Formats: sequence, C-alpha cells, structure tokens
Amino acid sequence: MESVFFLVGDAGDAQFGASPILERLRQDVDWWSQRIEGDSAVVVAFLGDNVYPLGLHPRESSEFSEDSLTLMAQVRVLASPAALERANGYFMAGNHDWGLEEDWDGFERIAHLGDFLATASATTGASVRLVPEAGTGGPFVVDVGKRVRLIVLDTAWWILDGGQLGLESRPMVLSGVREAMESAGGRTVFIAAHHPFQSAGPHGGEVSFWSTLGVRYLLDRSGAMLQDITSVPYRELAGGLREIFADTGPPLLFAGGHEHSLQVFRGIEPPDPAFSTVSGSASKLSSVGDQPGMLFGRSAPGYMRIVVERDGGVTLFVEAAPRDFLDCPVEVPARTPCMTEGVDAFEVVHSQRLN
Repeated sequence: MESVFFLVGDAGDAQFGASPILERLRQDVDWWSQRIEGDSAVVVAFLGDNVYPLGLHPRESSEFSEDSLTLMAQVRVLASPAALERANGYFMAGNHDWGLEEDWDGFERIAHLGDFLATASATTGASVRLVPEAGTGGPFVVDVGKRVRLIVLDTAWWILDGGQLGLESRPMVLSGVREAMESAGGRTVFIAAHHPFQSAGPHGGEVSFWSTLGVRYLLDRSGAMLQDITSVPYRELAGGLREIFADTGPPLLFAGGHEHSLQVFRGIEPPDPAFSTVSGSASKLSSVGDQPGMLFGRSAPGYMRIVVERDGGVTLFVEAAPRDFLDCPVEVPARTPCMTEGVDAFEVVHSQRLN
C-alpha cells in the first residue's frame, strides 16, 4: 500500500471521550500509521462543520472552553506516536464553522479555527491545519505519495461570499482548480470539500415538494436552503467545475460531508467526477433517499477509508456502526461500557473499487 485516506465529516457535536466513532477512527489511523511506509502517507480529511452550532468562539467567550474540547477530540485522532510521525490532518471549513455568517463576521470564526489548529499542532505535535487558508476559498493542493493529488476547496466560502477577497475572487478559485487538474500529470485526483457534489439527503433536495411546501418556504426565508447543493451559488460552482472537468478529465473522487449520512455515487454524466461520496455522520444523523448513480446509502455513524496501492489501484471502504452508537453518555459509569461496545461495533458495510 502506498497511502490511505480517511474521510470523516460533521464531527462538531462529538463529545470528548464519549464518541465511539472518533475513538475507532483514532485506532484505525494508528493501525495504518504503524504499517504503511513513508512520511505523510496517512491523510485524515475532516470535511467541515467541526464545531457546532456556530463555529469556534473567541477565547474571551464563555463558549470557547466547550468549543475547544470539541476540536481537541478531533485533533486527538492524530495524536498516537505512529500518527505523529506519518499522518496529516486537514480540517475543512463548513457553513457552521463560518458561524452561518457572511463576509467579515464569518471570516473571523474561520480565522479563530485556523489559529487554534496551528496552536494545537505546536503543542501536541499532531500535523493538523485548516485548509484552504481562512477566507481564501482555495484551492489547497497537496501531492500524497507518487499516485495521488488532493485538491481542497472551501465551498462554504463560495456560498457565503466570505473572506477578504469576496465575489471577485471566485474566478481565481476556478482557475486554481484548472491549473491543479492540468498539472496533475499521471496522478489520480481527489477533490474534497464540505459540500458534496451529489447527495440523496435533505441538502440534495430530497424533500417532497407538495407535502413540505410550508417547511421549504420557511427554510428558504431563514437562509437554510442556501446550503442546499441545489442553491444558485452552489450550482454556479458545480457548473464551473464541470466545465473544467470537460477539458481536463474528471477527478476520480469528489468527497464531501454536510449531509449527516454515508453515501457513495458513480458519476452518470461525462463531466461528473467518476465517483462522489458523502461522509458526514460523525456526530449527527439525517435521512437518505435515492438518486441515479447511487451505489450505497445509509443513515448511520461512520467514516470512509480509501486505500491507494503502489500500482495505482484505489479501493473505498465504508465503516459504520448501528445508530445507537452515535454517541455515549458523558457520565463515567455508563460511558465506559458504551464506548467499548460502540468501538467494537464498527465494521465495513460497503467496499468499492474506484479504478
């Protein structure tokens, strides 16, 4: 094996020491870090919404202590001796990390997140960072081993018009993606972001129009529907990406979170990514419907693991547990048996050869 990628999203409600999924993921990252050769051969992609409900508050805020514990529970995934040596953790911003705010107010929340992760990295030795840089939109580009190029976007920045540069920098983001795709050479390309490319969940529009007209109207009025992948800003982003993929060839994988479920799709149109995934059930669960190209869907706590072989072969594994083990009681007497049983309950529920 040359490298391994872990996809975990929406862990912003996971309690420190009471999350079976984060403990199972920590053990999995440690296992692979001990056995795979090469520095930076293990990548953990935290796919956004890392702190609920409104991102990381400033240090002077009464909410900072709880927010920081939530983040450190995720940083701890990369804190074993082997992971400190071989694993990189890339944290992406979700709409909740932006505090659901546009412009400067949202940017400040993301800046706090980036600063916190930099400090956590310095104090623990864990290689964790916010990507792309706060308020830039991306892309962040990194080559992993000899086979894979990872491109990371801040889709919440695009949707919320966030950051220092504003709308006029959107073409720069797409230009950066095009350049990264064109210069990938023979590398397999993965793209990761908070918002998925395709979804059969609530944010993919999988809500009955006639039976929930009033609900959808209220969501629209509140701004919640802006976070749907059918929203105008996201359709503009997806359209721009498809234009690029039509010229450069599509990425093998587009990985997102946002929906609180586990989903795997095969691309059904030539410009689409060959495969796209949703891994956003680290601390919340939501419903899953069905869509063309869907290969797997489940509302269950879990994460995904992608194994890249030395010959270039890529295989996706979905790890999940029963819904009862989304979290455990925080009280010590009840927590210990729940954590033990919950960690052991995770198993591979779907595997997929991607090439």
